[in-house]
Amino acid sequence: MSSLWRRLVSLGGSLYARIALVYLTGLLLLSVVVAWFAISQFDQLGRELQQRQEADLADNLAEVMAPALRSGADSDAAHEMARHIVSINPSLSLYVLDEGGRVIADYAEPACALGSRVALSSLEALLGEDPMLPVLADSPCSGQPGVFSVARIEYGPDGAPGYLYADLNNASHTSMTAMLRTSSITRTLVAAGLLALALSGLLGLLWFALLTRRFSHLTSVVQRFAAGEYQARIAEPRSDEIGQLGRAFNDMAGTIEAQLVALRETDRQRRELVANLSHDFRTPLTSLRGYVEQLQRRESLSDEERRVALTAIFDNAERLTRLARQLSTLARLDAYDQPLRREPFALAELVHDIVGKFQPQAERLGVSLRVDVDPALPWVEADLGLVDRALSNLIDNALIAAAPQGRVWLAGEASGQGVRIAVSDDGDGIAAADLPLVTQRFYRTASSRTRGEGSGLGLSIVRDICERHGTTLEIDSQEGTGTTVALTLPRAVSVGTNV
Repeated sequence: MSSLWRRLVSLGGSLYARIALVYLTGLLLLSVVVAWFAISQFDQLGRELQQRQEADLADNLAEVMAPALRSGADSDAAHEMARHIVSINPSLSLYVLDEGGRVIADYAEPACALGSRVALSSLEALLGEDPMLPVLADSPCSGQPGVFSVARIEYGPDGAPGYLYADLNNASHTSMTAMLRTSSITRTLVAAGLLALALSGLLGLLWFALLTRRFSHLTSVVQRFAAGEYQARIAEPRSDEIGQLGRAFNDMAGTIEAQLVALRETDRQRRELVANLSHDFRTPLTSLRGYVEQLQRRESLSDEERRVALTAIFDNAERLTRLARQLSTLARLDAYDQPLRREPFALAELVHDIVGKFQPQAERLGVSLRVDVDPALPWVEADLGLVDRALSNLIDNALIAAAPQGRVWLAGEASGQGVRIAVSDDGDGIAAADLPLVTQRFYRTASSRTRGEGSGLGLSIVRDICERHGTTLEIDSQEGTGTTVALTLPRAVSVGTNV
């Protein structure tokens, strides 16, 4: 209990303390309401018992006063008999009512009720069979509702009908006061009520302690997460509201942690990109500078030496151009907020155009470049510029990987809801250990590193283009037999099947 109190004190003006204060205040108000209701019902029960015990009182008094009432309701004999009765029971107040309920005789000293009325409905209700007690009526003198006893009588020489009305309010008040002061039942009820209040308050505080413990744990985990402990989680959240909050926090924390991991990986790739680009640009630039300096230093060069130098300069310039073009495509692919510019086009026509651009390179390398694509191949719907770049990268890689005097060929076919295009070569192939890695940025196989060719961006760009179009890149390669790389593009819906 002391630890709970210290927790409440430490919470101070926090939400937990306000919840506890509201709970205790509500419990106290509820206890007061219940106590008030119990006392009122207890008082009602006392009135019922009083009226039930003295229901025949007015009948008995009517028999005693009958001789005196024959002289008249307000006669001296009636007053004398009433004083005698009241002297025996001072708490009674006796009245004679006419048949309309009006007071015609008041035996109190001094008289205070002459001419006032008592509701006939109350009188007849009590005189009926099996009345629902307590039956209340307004006291002739005070006007306050209370219990009473009544009997039908005849008064005066003519035997006029009326009622003998015995007001039991004073008697009931006296008995109730005495009961509240001396009754062991009352004391037991009060003690039980106080005990119930104390137990409910204690149980409520224990419940509050359990509730705040879970909130405190949740707060602690959130604070640890905010301090940089990104693995902090709520252990085994329950299915209630607090558990749902904990589960939502775990989901949010997992998402943030994954984003942080992705940011770290992006930062690592950025640093690696800068390092690789520095190397990839420095190598051809150094070569270019060397050949240019050679041309400047030597005034007379043979035609063969000049041709070799210019060819090397051209090759290095072409390498730099190709690298710059790949970086431009890579930057566009990384800008995911930029939507694809999808349009329908004839894939067969695009393939023949691209192959035409690579024929000079193929001839220079001594590689046979052929196309086996039906001109009636279905149209596709995709980003024309990105597809052009993907196929260009695949053909460029295949020409470099092809064996001397080897061949590179392209094949296309309709496949389900798409069109599949494949680029194959008869080169050395890719080792099985390298296959899962060749689509990573700047990854180069051992043979590529040995030849000093490639930037390691070609296949990664093609993979990214495929992902942007919702398809996958297929790579089938065996060492010593060559490589086939294929991708599938969705058919165009609005253009038909061919040109």
